[in-house]
Amino acid sequence: MTGHAGNAQRVFGKRKEPHRVIIARGDNVRSFTISPWIAGLGTALGTMLAVGYIGATAYLVLRDDIIQSSAERQAQMQLSYEDRIASLRSRIDQLTSRRVLERRSIDEQLEDVVVRQRDLDTRQARVANLLARAAQSGIRVALGGPVPPAKPDIALPQIALGSAAAPTGIGGTPEPIEISPVLSLRGSQGESSPAAEAAARQGAGSPGVPLKNIAPPPGQAAGQAPDKRSELIDDVNASLERMDKEAHLALDVIAVTAERDVNAITDAADELGLRLAGIRKAAASGQGGPFVALETADFDARLERAEQALATLASIKDAARGIPMARPVSGAPVSSSFGPRLDPFLGRMAMHTGMDFKAVSGTNILAPGPGTVVFAGRNGGYGKSVEILHPSGVTTRFAHMSRISVSKGQKVSTRDVVGRVGTTGRSTGPHLHYEIRIDDRPLNPARFLRAGDKIAPLLTR
Repeated sequence: MTGHAGNAQRVFGKRKEPHRVIIARGDNVRSFTISPWIAGLGTALGTMLAVGYIGATAYLVLRDDIIQSSAERQAQMQLSYEDRIASLRSRIDQLTSRRVLERRSIDEQLEDVVVRQRDLDTRQARVANLLARAAQSGIRVALGGPVPPAKPDIALPQIALGSAAAPTGIGGTPEPIEISPVLSLRGSQGESSPAAEAAARQGAGSPGVPLKNIAPPPGQAAGQAPDKRSELIDDVNASLERMDKEAHLALDVIAVTAERDVNAITDAADELGLRLAGIRKAAASGQGGPFVALETADFDARLERAEQALATLASIKDAARGIPMARPVSGAPVSSSFGPRLDPFLGRMAMHTGMDFKAVSGTNILAPGPGTVVFAGRNGGYGKSVEILHPSGVTTRFAHMSRISVSKGQKVSTRDVVGRVGTTGRSTGPHLHYEIRIDDRPLNPARFLRAGDKIAPLLTR
């Protein structure tokens, strides 16, 4: 027994056959052979998985802060999403409110446009009236940009002077030379600086744009009508805005041009030592300062400035036309100037109180400005002479005439014939002795002629 038991134990412990697993299901019988190392590997893997699972569970149970951190992160994400959603809803509400405000009633917009157009029509009528007045004063607003004015033709017709070798006629009553400031009244000799002005790009007197085709066409969807009508209203508003700017620009052009012409005429009068009626002579002052862009001014203020400038210009022109600045003999050269000279009869220095114009006998002598004849007849060494008192207080004298064509008390206009060139009185030959006097004090006629050449285009237009 002992030997048999020991043999059985030895045989079982040293069995070399692999384990076999038999699976039977009904008639189907399957068998698997499991080698020892596969069984050991399976057991080891199972043990490792069990140990890992138990360890992880224990770690999570012991470290509950990880779970809490994860929960907090989820809560923060949720709050962030909620804030974002609230912000988007607020933005949507703002856009909706703005859209509602922008899309106000079409009828209200139309009413605003109609009122604005009526106001602009009234302004356009006033501007058109002012443009007509400006045109009468020679100020024209360009329709398509600044148009340079044509150069005035101031060439005077020449008269027949006879032979070139003919002696120059001079004469006049000699007077002693008196050094006095009256003989040389000095004024500003500089040319008037050009005024900075903007040329109107389009006429301000164009008619207003009528409101039409505002209603939606038949068959258009109701939802599309407001958008289309809003576009049309915007176009009309843009046109009205452009017309309003053009009207303002036209007023500025009129005001600046009129003020420039006023300054040119008054400067010419100042050079002559004259003060035009209705104009207060201001003290000379400098100009300067930083450049500041022009802001949109009130329409009434612009209109008032333009009207006042035109009224001043008209008054200045009327006053300036009373100054004798035209040439008494067309195209005649000067044979003897104003100032000291040798007397042609005595050969001594004497004061020549006028200018001598060389011309043939019988040449027309023209009035240099409007006025009243205060003397017509013989006057000693002047021979046959005429004196005219002009509205500016200036007296002109014409001497050595062969014929007198006016009488005392007669009203004359500029360029009226007052007599004929001759050689009567103290004269060496045919010529016109021309004097300009203020309070019986002789002035240099050349200064008046130069002033006339400068501002004649302003007075004749």
